[in-house]
This record gives sequence, C-alpha cells and structure tokens, in this order.
Amino acid sequence: MKAKLTIHGGAQEVTGANHLLEVGDLKILVDCGLFQGSKTCEEKNHEEFPYDPKTIDYLFITHGHLDHIGRIPRLVKKGFKGKIYSTPVTKDTSRLSLEDSMRILMKESEKERTEPLYTGEDVNASFELWEAVEYDTPFKVDDLEITYRDAGHILGSA
Repeated sequence: MKAKLTIHGGAQEVTGANHLLEVGDLKILVDCGLFQGSKTCEEKNHEEFPYDPKTIDYLFITHGHLDHIGRIPRLVKKGFKGKIYSTPVTKDTSRLSLEDSMRILMKESEKERTEPLYTGEDVNASFELWEAVEYDTPFKVDDLEITYRDAGHILGSA
C-alpha cells in the first residue's frame, strides 16, 4: 500500500505540529497543534487548513502540549468528524489545556475584536470524537494496526 506524508507544521520550526499521512484512500492526521511564539506564528492559527478537514478520517495525538493539540477544536469547527485517538493521560491533560487555552484566546479575540479561534462548544465537540487507548494495546483503524508506545516525553506521550 502506497503512503504519502505531508508536513503542515512542526518542520523547520518548533511549533504547530500537523502531519498528514495518506495511506491508500485513508487520510490520517498526526497532531494538530497551535503555532506559538510570535504574532506571525499566531496569525497562522487563523489561516485555513491546507487540506479539507471534512476529508480527514482519523487524528492521532502524540502528547498534550498545545503545539500538538491546540488547533483540534478549530479542526472540528471546520468540519472534522473522524475519530481522535490518544492515551488516556493525554486525553485528560488535553482537555485541561484546551479549556484553559480557549479562555485565553477568547479574551485576546475580544480585546482585538477578532473571531475567536474556537469556543467551548468546539472543545466539547472535540472530546465527543476522542477515544483513549492504553499503551501497548493494539487497535485497528481500517486495515492499519496501531499501538501506542511510551515515548517518555511527558505523561501520556506516545
């Protein structure tokens, strides 16, 4: 089966991890993070995704840092309806981080009179799609078998 990997963030920069893996007809994202660190980076968060979120089948999260999870609610807001997978600890820490981030982003958008990146409804909708999978527990998505292994980066990283 032919595979193609396209990097849409987190390459030649240390923020905004977002990788699209196409395997046959499947479209899989690995991480969907915020761009952070400068006004230019932050402006990238409001740009359209370089792919149609409605066409993405799965999203795999490696860990709960905002530069890996911070645009998930925006992805859902823009039409992603697939499954999101991570370890249980990553799911729990991601909820805390995204809710906190959303409050900060809402205050900034009010101050600058811009549309917020996402809302609490978008955060909640993201977690309705989110499934936690334990380390070393193989699971299937279509014809692929996935196993999360402890990456040792932060709690829950895989």
